[in-house]
Amino acid sequence: MKTSKIYLPVLMLSMLIGFTTGCDNYLQPYEESGKYSDEILWNNPTLAEGVLLRGYGLLPTDYLQNEEFGADDGVTNVLDHNMIDIATGGWSARNNPLDSYATAYTAMKHINLFLEHVDSVVWSYNSEKKDSLFRQRLKGEAYALRAYYGSLLLQKTGGKSSSGELLGYPIILKPVMDASDTKLPRNLFSDCVKQIFDDCDIAIQLLPLRWSDEGLTTEEKETKGARFMNRINGITAMLLKARVALTAASESFKESGVTMQQAAEYAAEIINANGFSKMNMKDVQFYMQARNMNDLSYFSGNSEIFWSSSIQSKVNNRELKYFPPSQYGSGIISPSQNLVNAFGDSYGNPISISPVYNSSKPYDNRDPRFYMYVYFNGSYTESAEMLNIKDGEKDAIGKTVNSTRTGYYMRKLLDEGVKLTPGLNVSTPHFYVYARYTEALLIFAEAANEAVGPDGNIGGFTAREIIKKIRNRAGISGNTYLDGLDKDGMKNTIRNERRIELCFEGFRFWDIRRWNDLQGMNESVRGIDLQYMTEFEVEKRQYDAYMIYAPIPYNETLKYDIIQNAGWN
Repeated sequence: MKTSKIYLPVLMLSMLIGFTTGCDNYLQPYEESGKYSDEILWNNPTLAEGVLLRGYGLLPTDYLQNEEFGADDGVTNVLDHNMIDIATGGWSARNNPLDSYATAYTAMKHINLFLEHVDSVVWSYNSEKKDSLFRQRLKGEAYALRAYYGSLLLQKTGGKSSSGELLGYPIILKPVMDASDTKLPRNLFSDCVKQIFDDCDIAIQLLPLRWSDEGLTTEEKETKGARFMNRINGITAMLLKARVALTAASESFKESGVTMQQAAEYAAEIINANGFSKMNMKDVQFYMQARNMNDLSYFSGNSEIFWSSSIQSKVNNRELKYFPPSQYGSGIISPSQNLVNAFGDSYGNPISISPVYNSSKPYDNRDPRFYMYVYFNGSYTESAEMLNIKDGEKDAIGKTVNSTRTGYYMRKLLDEGVKLTPGLNVSTPHFYVYARYTEALLIFAEAANEAVGPDGNIGGFTAREIIKKIRNRAGISGNTYLDGLDKDGMKNTIRNERRIELCFEGFRFWDIRRWNDLQGMNESVRGIDLQYMTEFEVEKRQYDAYMIYAPIPYNETLKYDIIQNAGWN
């Protein structure tokens, strides 16, 4: 075997909790260049763990919003943003800001290298039991992380070749020691799904469901306890499996052989493991729970957040980017009228058939989530300031470069308690969620309805029951509309619930593609003229049918004869 030399940066100590052993000089370089030989690397458990931590270090730590600019839930006022070009006809294999190819394979390179050596590393010199427990946990994390990056590659590169073959990504399970090792053909989509499932199954066996100290011995707390709460865990691996199954069973990928029955069964396992009775109103605004950094009670034993980044306090944070300009923000995202129309009335009816909706007062008697997720004309901030989006000097459409383009501002994901002051830096705690319970519930509802209809039982639950639970949690006071829905009506409602509950979290762009919804892909973004209360077109969407599948990066096609998805050559 070739001898490798590994570059290890400072190992994200502030982000990740719980290194294996103490060592006073573990950050000292082996040589001036910063390289470590195999002998040094794999004989030092902290450095060895650093190889795995590189996989964590490449994870996102905040919501990037690229997908939001390319779907129909919103637009950006940053008019030179490359996603505007993508959404209006300029998407190509060369111009693809949604690409995660290099990031995913860089992470997998380190993960595969770690898996090759994990069994030979002495993780504890003092206790054989701790040595075994460390190894089990770290190996489980590695398999779960590889599944995560595999799911990312499958989402962003899976598609059909010009011959109609459904392909995924090149599966690499060994350390890459030579450039020729990377010139691999794409595996079948179904093979990639199986590989992700296999990695998830191993991770589920090795990892605790959730990180907790409850019922653990001192040694177990040190090796797999609550101190690792920002690491990937068993229930996240379960969610990854259900997420990939739902994608594979959807219209655009159904030739994979995965069924909606399977996806529903995987999601039902999560519901049974997590508990169906633990949902609470705070989960609707899960992002607000970082406000008091000294109170971690929401996270310890919390049923909603499966896996997140650590709570980080940042200058130039979300509020500076997304608050309305009257609140000294840049208003980067303008939610669309399309999204606003997706919110029903306070009784759970679509506004098109609502007995209480009044088009002259469109913001009265609406779904409670509307008031939590969107700033509209007349909204009050937490500090009791009313937003004048109709004719305000800063917030009205087109008034400044930071003003809305649609008549709305994003409210979700923000801490309204922040008071921005010009010229002063403001640090606010936030976190990024990689996996949460609401997604699992929505996966179940969609898959179960497709498999057995609204009232068919899978794993002890029905689609109608799950959607009622989600809506009741949000404060919707009635279920009469839901009770009258057949399978097709429930399908549309579930998709709408998914749009609302997961808005601004990066799902919508990919959902309408896996649904093979070309009309949804090309739905123009609309705004509201507040003078006349009429809708207008803000930004057209232009996607060809082949753009249901995203491209293999152009630079990869230059390296070797990897098969490109149809239409992108």
